[in-house]
Amino acid sequence: MSAEHTVDTIGISTSLFISGEHRRGGAGKLPIVDPGTGKQIGTVELASEADVQDALEAASQAFPAWSQTLPSQRGAILKRAARLLLERADDAASVLTTEAGKTRVEARGEIGRAIETLMWNGEQAGRIEGRIIAGAADGSVRYSIPTPLGVVAAFTAWNFPAVLGSRKLGSALAAGCTVVLKAAESAPATAAIIVQALADSGLPNGVVNLIFGDPPAVAKQLLSSPVVKAATFTGSTAVGRSLAALAAPRLIRCVFELGGHAPVIVCQDANIDTVIATTSPAKFGSAGQSCVAPTRYIVHRSLYEQFAEKLAAYAQSLTLGHGHDTDTTLGAVANQGRVDTLKRLTDDAVARGARLVTGGAQAELDGFFFEPTVLADVPTDADIMTEEPFGPIAALIAYDEFDEAIELANATDYGFAAYLFTDSLRRRNQAIDQLKAGNIGINQMAPSLPDAPLGGIAASGLGYEGGTEGILSFMQLRLVSQSAPRDTGSTRDSASRRQHT
Repeated sequence: MSAEHTVDTIGISTSLFISGEHRRGGAGKLPIVDPGTGKQIGTVELASEADVQDALEAASQAFPAWSQTLPSQRGAILKRAARLLLERADDAASVLTTEAGKTRVEARGEIGRAIETLMWNGEQAGRIEGRIIAGAADGSVRYSIPTPLGVVAAFTAWNFPAVLGSRKLGSALAAGCTVVLKAAESAPATAAIIVQALADSGLPNGVVNLIFGDPPAVAKQLLSSPVVKAATFTGSTAVGRSLAALAAPRLIRCVFELGGHAPVIVCQDANIDTVIATTSPAKFGSAGQSCVAPTRYIVHRSLYEQFAEKLAAYAQSLTLGHGHDTDTTLGAVANQGRVDTLKRLTDDAVARGARLVTGGAQAELDGFFFEPTVLADVPTDADIMTEEPFGPIAALIAYDEFDEAIELANATDYGFAAYLFTDSLRRRNQAIDQLKAGNIGINQMAPSLPDAPLGGIAASGLGYEGGTEGILSFMQLRLVSQSAPRDTGSTRDSASRRQHT
């Protein structure tokens, strides 16, 4: 294991990483709990106010040299980190399984996506280009020049600590920015592995600084600092709004990926088996704790009962258990609070008239497990129809006309992902035009990959992550307008005298 975190028979110990050095936190430690057992597996160091200030100063001092480093050299470090992470993938996946409750298959897949993200940003770092624009007057020309913004405050959630960490670090570093990364305290070692791979790849001291701590206090200090020029966050909409309020006084640029409540519209010409085979791994993968996971199935009435029956059968086929068990196909949710929320949403829906097809309770296992749940005939006033469940619950509702399905799909404040299954070109075009979502999958899922920009609408986010746009999120496009000096009479006379002599 890396120097930044250690794993032994007692557990995982994760430290702060500031200006190239590992250190203990001045605010004590927090226990790390394995969601699959409910037992403590280690500790994470918590940053004091002085630690956070040291991280900010380190990032600020490192920025001038890093921003002037050749983009190809910045990219080379990212690519070396990707290769190192590949070499360490088995250990990283084991840590991720233990601290995040994922199955081994899910953990390996996430580490693979993190590697791909670092590699893509490394390749792209040297391809960020400016533009030459025709001038508005004779002899003039304009240049659009992308320039690194400065220090970035990055905040990552616990549900995908490897992907989220690599996504935020990859784009900001490719842009030439330095970073203070406040990673999730419940899954700290995975973030530490990503940062260690970068450090071991030659990243200069202070370019990336990793801290943990009391989230509100750390966020307030980071976003109050005059050196922070951008903030990037993945997490709940409620926390996103709080961070936006903290960033507002200094007009800090914000790139936020927030909550989602993804609808799946199943039209009358869809193949039920195909829909379930396509969406269920995303619905129940990572125990449903994904902002792009399908949550509301809006099914044409002619297919409705058969669809509910088959989706319930899929849910019942899943095997709950610890992620390290090879038979496990559905892991734990993050903590007991998630279990309590899922139970509340289920009970509320049933009380309002929904039909519990399967699941609906905490599983009788050590740790934090909720049964894969299918709710049918869910009324629109049930909490689960507007509140992101973030767990292994599917809510079903029938529709008759396609306009009704679109209306139901758009009936939340969220606008992140949406899915449609149909062979009708007319319905596809209508959905693309009318669905309130920044990420639409038609007859397939719509994964967020590093080569394409993705951003939420309304309560689901600000700005874009991924693609060239994700790197440009941390750059200022400076416009330079320039004209050649005009000839004066004296210069023309001088030139004429030189010609005659």
